[in-house]
Amino acid sequence: MSDTVSFQVTYDGPALASNEMDVRELAPALVAIADMLDEANRLINGDQASVKVSVKGSFKSGSFSIEFAVLYDWLKNLLISFNSDGVNGALNLVGLVGLGVGGTKGVLWLIQKLKGRSASQVTELDDNRVQFVIEDGERQETIVVTNDVVKLYRSPRIREAIEKAVYEPLSKEGIDTFEAGPDKNHVEIKIDKSASALYKAPPAADQPLSASVAEAHLQIVNIAFREENKWRFSRGSGEGAFFALIRDEEFLKKVERDEIHFAKSDILRVRLRTIAKQTDEGLKTEYEIVQVIDHIQSARQIPLPIDQKLTEPTENPIQDTSA
Repeated sequence: MSDTVSFQVTYDGPALASNEMDVRELAPALVAIADMLDEANRLINGDQASVKVSVKGSFKSGSFSIEFAVLYDWLKNLLISFNSDGVNGALNLVGLVGLGVGGTKGVLWLIQKLKGRSASQVTELDDNRVQFVIEDGERQETIVVTNDVVKLYRSPRIREAIEKAVYEPLSKEGIDTFEAGPDKNHVEIKIDKSASALYKAPPAADQPLSASVAEAHLQIVNIAFREENKWRFSRGSGEGAFFALIRDEEFLKKVERDEIHFAKSDILRVRLRTIAKQTDEGLKTEYEIVQVIDHIQSARQIPLPIDQKLTEPTENPIQDTSA
C-alpha cells in the first residue's frame, strides 16, 4: 500500500530573479530535504515503512521553486497511523518535519516559535503532546506540539538536514526567503534571512554509556591550576598520559594553601571515576578524581652499603665465657 503527497519549496531573492540557482547550493539543499524525510520516517516508523523523495520540477518567475513528490510505502499490512484523524503516512510525515503540509505544527514551526529561547518548563501531556512554557520577561508563552515533533526536533540528523536546507541557502548573498507549502500559492511556513541562524544545527549532547569508580595509583605528569583543575597523569611506564578533573575540594584547598608540595614522578592514590561517552567524534573517555587518598612522594633513598650477611644473627650465637 502506498501514499503519495506533493509539496513545494521556494527560495526567493534578488539573486534568483533570473530563475537560476547555483547547482552547488541547490544540490545539498535537495539532498538535505530527502534526508530529512528519510530520517523522520526511520525515527517514527523504524522498518515498517519506506520513503522515496523525487523532484517534479516547477519553476516560477522571480524565484526558484522545487516541487517534491514523496512516495510512502507501507511495508506491513497493519500500521498504526500517525494520528487519530487517519491522515495518510506521506502527508503526515511531511507535516511532522514542518514543510507546511496538512497544517501540522512541525519541527520548522517549533524552531520558529522557540526563537532560540530555552523553556522554563517542559511537560509531557496525556494526549501524546508536549507543552513548552517560555518565560519572556513578564510574559509567559505556551507552545504545544506532539511527541513525534519533539522526537524529530531532538534528532541531530534532522537538525543537520534543516541547516543544509534552510540556513545555508539563506546565508548566501541575494537569497532572502525560504517558503514551503502544498504549492506556490499556499505557503504555510516562511523563513526570512534575518531568522536563518535559528535553523543552524545546535551541537548534540554527548550520550553517557557507562561510569565506574575504582581505586588507582596515578603518576603526576603535569599540574594545572587552570582549565577547571584538569591535571595530567600517567598510569605508569609505557602508558599514555591523560587529563583528569580533580573534584576533591579538600585536596585542592591544601594545594592552594601550599600545604602540599610536589616533585617529579610523585604518585597519587585516588578514587578514579571513568566515564565513557558517545560523541559526534566517536567514543570518548573522561576521568574524574573523586578523592585523593594518599600522596606518595617520589624521593627514594639509596640503601647503605652493608652486607646483610654480617648483620644477620646466627642461629647459635657463641657466648663469651671468659668472664
